Amino acid sequence: MFNGKKILVTGGTGLVGRELVELLVKEGANVTSMSLDENNLDPDWGVTYLKSDLREVRNCYRACDGMDYVFHIAGVKGSPLVMKTYQNRVFRDFIMMNTNMIDAMNSVPSVQWGLYTSTVGTYGPARTFKEDDLWTQNPSPNDWFAGWAKRMGEVQVDAYEKEHGTNKISIIKPVNIYGKFDNFNLETSTLIPSLIRKVAEAKDTVEIWGDGSAARDIIHARDVARSAIFAVENKITEPLNVGNGKTYTIKKVIQTLIKASGKDLKITHDLSKPTGDQYRVAIVDRLLGYGYKNSVSLEKGLKETYEWYIQNGPTTGRHNPFA
Repeated sequence: MFNGKKILVTGGTGLVGRELVELLVKEGANVTSMSLDENNLDPDWGVTYLKSDLREVRNCYRACDGMDYVFHIAGVKGSPLVMKTYQNRVFRDFIMMNTNMIDAMNSVPSVQWGLYTSTVGTYGPARTFKEDDLWTQNPSPNDWFAGWAKRMGEVQVDAYEKEHGTNKISIIKPVNIYGKFDNFNLETSTLIPSLIRKVAEAKDTVEIWGDGSAARDIIHARDVARSAIFAVENKITEPLNVGNGKTYTIKKVIQTLIKASGKDLKITHDLSKPTGDQYRVAIVDRLLGYGYKNSVSLEKGLKETYEWYIQNGPTTGRHNPFA
């Protein structure tokens, strides 16, 4: 489907975008990666790199012009502490980027289909959640600003369909994502990359925030990229939760990472730090019902990411939206 097609990937140098770019290149696509990061893509892939700010609507229209497909992956990602510190920046940047890109995907004639990346952070506090639960509650206080901003992107997609009678945008809502080229900064990173760095640097003990009982559904970035391709290939218009549909406690994750490291580490706890909601697990029956299956197990994904970090160290050249 994508062989020889012109495809734009926003955030193409990031955690999910980079995996997506690689998969599309393997399918023979002519890919343009749009980002504010330094270009970290393999030169042999033949990808066009476009350094441009999505908060400027003209940049979004120019980037989409002539494209057959557009995958909007770019976003702002950070720890619970970051989300409670930079509320306005997170909300503002998400609203501006998403509004501009959804507008451009719908308006540029060459674009046959687009993808909008939302998040399970749009849902209210619950142990599990499914797509039809979106409007039963407001977003969790721990995801309040990012959750509302991302939710408005879904509303915008719906509004265009109501006004024009057509829809050419798929929506995916991933759970906690991890993988290569993540943000491993201990002050701003999310759960998995922070734990990977802590284990990598630990000698005798490794500290985790909270008592380890908080549970998440987590997914490897490559499977998020695969789900994005799947949604566009099948022109699915109803929102799709993307995850494993399983509960992984922080304790389970840290134990798996310690095993992958080969170290003998004692786990300690900092009960003063925020850990977000106690449980966040997606019901993924809708996505599975279309015939999709993930390819990366927890053990395989954590081991692969840990070994990549050991070989490469903290990711460099990333745009810092909080600077």
